[in-house]
Amino acid sequence: MRQEKRLKLLGVPAAYYLTPKGLKSLQALDGHDHITEATIKASYRDKVLSQAFVSHTLDVYSLTNALKHQYPDLKVYLRRDMSRFSYFPDSPPDAFLSLKLGDTPKRFFLDVIPDSLPRYILDRRITSYTEFFDEGGWEATNSELPSLLLVAEKGATETRARRAASAAINRADIDDDLAVYTTTMSALKGAAASDTIWTSIDDANELLSLSDL
Repeated sequence: MRQEKRLKLLGVPAAYYLTPKGLKSLQALDGHDHITEATIKASYRDKVLSQAFVSHTLDVYSLTNALKHQYPDLKVYLRRDMSRFSYFPDSPPDAFLSLKLGDTPKRFFLDVIPDSLPRYILDRRITSYTEFFDEGGWEATNSELPSLLLVAEKGATETRARRAASAAINRADIDDDLAVYTTTMSALKGAAASDTIWTSIDDANELLSLSDL
């Protein structure tokens, strides 16, 4: 458990994580072959991660859990899950989503955009995705490019994220169209399965559900 005294006074809940020993115990159980040695090695850094990183990770879990509630068949892979596969970018998104509605699943890269994230970092992140796709990084999957989902902390941040995404994609020269959709944390957490909360960066006036993307 990690909980700083100053944060406890502010009402910030404690965060819990598995120690390397705990992960090794899970690894020995049936059905836990997804816990690799690389996963265990990476866990040694958990005790020294910044509170900002912990808070961001909890936001990602909260938002992907909200999506799972809306779409029970949705498959969610977080960064450590993605580390088992060679076809993800070296700097992966916060989450990779796969939603099968018909014969072909819809796939998404999801990133959570806090108010404090500098624009140049967001610009660099989206640019790295366009370069990854342009260089054929996704070809190993033999599937269409995933859409990008940007979940902003607030409405003003969503507007800023839309502008940054549009600029980065306009500079890129990739063969396939890269679709980007945005929403806010509050909209996603308060959404029901039938709600339409996503907007394309190409059309801010049309609201879409995840299944429509």
